[in-house]
Amino acid sequence: MIEIEKTGKPAIPIVSGRFEEDAIASSRAFAMPDLQFVIVPRIYRNLAPELCVSQTEAVIDDIVEVLTVDKQHKRKERDTATATERFEGEDRWDAILKMTEQWLLRDWGDSLILHPPTHEAVAALVAGAGLHRDDLVCDMPPGFGLATVEKIAINAAMAGAKPEQMPVIIAAVKALSEVGEHGGKSLLMSTSPHAPMLVVNGPIARELGINPRSGLGPGRDNEVNITIGRAFSLCLRNLGYWYPGQMDMDTIGTTRKFVHCIAENEDMSPWQPFHVDQGFDADESAVSVFITDGELDVQDQGNTSAETLLKTIAYGSTFGTRGLGASHTAERLIFMPPDVARPVGSEGFSKQEAKQFIHFHANQSLGKMIHYMPIDDARVGRQWQWLKDKTEQERLDITVPVLESVERWYIVVVGADRAKTLVMPTGEGASTVGVDQYRP
Repeated sequence: MIEIEKTGKPAIPIVSGRFEEDAIASSRAFAMPDLQFVIVPRIYRNLAPELCVSQTEAVIDDIVEVLTVDKQHKRKERDTATATERFEGEDRWDAILKMTEQWLLRDWGDSLILHPPTHEAVAALVAGAGLHRDDLVCDMPPGFGLATVEKIAINAAMAGAKPEQMPVIIAAVKALSEVGEHGGKSLLMSTSPHAPMLVVNGPIARELGINPRSGLGPGRDNEVNITIGRAFSLCLRNLGYWYPGQMDMDTIGTTRKFVHCIAENEDMSPWQPFHVDQGFDADESAVSVFITDGELDVQDQGNTSAETLLKTIAYGSTFGTRGLGASHTAERLIFMPPDVARPVGSEGFSKQEAKQFIHFHANQSLGKMIHYMPIDDARVGRQWQWLKDKTEQERLDITVPVLESVERWYIVVVGADRAKTLVMPTGEGASTVGVDQYRP
């Protein structure tokens, strides 16, 4: 609707009640702050046809009024920061608690204790980057706020980041802006549980102590992983405007929105590091961002040969759904542990050959994969209309690859011992940005 309005043609979005704040935030973020709309109580997607008709008929008069009368919605503005805020308490800890309480009420945090972004803390973080404080890194999706070095440093300070971690945080912010065509905007704003995943490669991972083994969980060994992921996620909230109920509209949500950061276990990999696959030299440092949409632990309980280990991954990667539209961007990110990667590599499989093997064996029933979207849906392309003539059983009997091509599989060697692989659906491709350009 926003695009139609920009052409000069009046358009009235019909918004379900839960999406009112999102509609306001989106219209403001995408340069249409005065966009008008009408509200219906239910979401149309899974609503019975007769209810779709009845709730639309109930707002026809509202649609006419909005089209013909200059009427403004009452729009609550989100609180913005002043240049300096001061919090006092019985001691410093009490003042921090009061600051955290106030800022969580504004939805600036992640419900954990925030570190105070004092002038001194922010200045130290800015000094940890090889840029000026006012330099613009990017417009940060999904709301495309201006991510300057100073603003990134403020959010990094709130996460408790250290100056030497700033180049990784800045590179991750930049990498998100380069995911797909619009920085993963449609995925981040989806009602599905999409969330970024950060993977660090190169010397800086070892210098900072980013854990490449069991690095996705809590604990002392993952302090650096957690801090960098948290700094990035606070930037995503406060610079990308990715607030729950406003541009982040998950139906259920996911713990992956406490954004995870991990390093590739390059020392235990039989292949070149992932950032080399992306065009960097091995001695360069880089951060890759994936937009994940779920995860599955694919366990192997005793296979030892390359083909049997890869088949386990292939068979375990067939979960999820496949769209029938003309544009299909589903992908899989495979965090492959050394106990799988090394036997596969030792038997002569290159990383590309391992991906080809997985792609060939990762097949699923077309009928099961497409069930979630009816064939007569307007979004289904013409190339799938032949399925209308098939019975349900005939559709179930047709086997197709889970993904469209071998290039939609990504392998990153991560983890410690045991042949247990983590497979995550992803979309819109990996984006990799060099870190060294942001080092002082």
